[in-house]
Amino acid sequence: MTALSLRGLRGGVGTSSLLVATGHALHELGERVLLVDMCPENLLRLHYNVDVGERAGWARAMIDGLDWHTQAWSVEPGLSLLPYGRLKWAEQEQVEQRLRNEPELWRRRQTSLAAHYDWILFDVPLRLPGHARVGPCALRLQVVEADAACHVLLQQQEDSSEHLLINRFDPASQLQRDLLLIWRKQYGERLLPLNIHQDEAMREALAFKKPVGAYAKASLAAQDIQSLTTWCLTRRLETL
Repeated sequence: MTALSLRGLRGGVGTSSLLVATGHALHELGERVLLVDMCPENLLRLHYNVDVGERAGWARAMIDGLDWHTQAWSVEPGLSLLPYGRLKWAEQEQVEQRLRNEPELWRRRQTSLAAHYDWILFDVPLRLPGHARVGPCALRLQVVEADAACHVLLQQQEDSSEHLLINRFDPASQLQRDLLLIWRKQYGERLLPLNIHQDEAMREALAFKKPVGAYAKASLAAQDIQSLTTWCLTRRLETL
């Protein structure tokens, strides 16, 4: 089983939508995929028409003393979703503290899942280090936009081994083209050799409660996600 994590450099860069789209594309290629929401915002479930009032999830189970295995939703054969669950702020802090105290928790969980999935995809929050400890990840991607805010944040960032994935790239933007050239020179192989282009279909897909590949398979964003999936599969082979 291969683990992949996506984490936004800042909020609002479209990390959750990208993770769902990648999971869908991998499943379309016959891979067995589990999507895990590590973010208290609990947004991944919205892409699969889970009722907005549904409170269940692995973190909710942790607080309530329930079995986390039972919290997963089977979207279709070979594709499952493990939501975070709805928690109050104080409960989120309890989960964070426990994850800090038990850094091997998700490593053990991944081991128990290895026989059932080819891929486990983690939607990782920005500022909860305990939640970010998801065990061994062969592929760690950080999602950025080619804008001034992300450029400054990258300059301030400590050394990171995460690959950089540019989302919502608009080739008509001179600023974005210039930043892309700068980042290619500055970050080299850390920057993925592909971008996810700006595409309204990505926003519309969430409104229709679907991954972009299921909502608009011929859209530019869906085609870009297919390229990302090919890159992920190639990198997996290189790590075997």
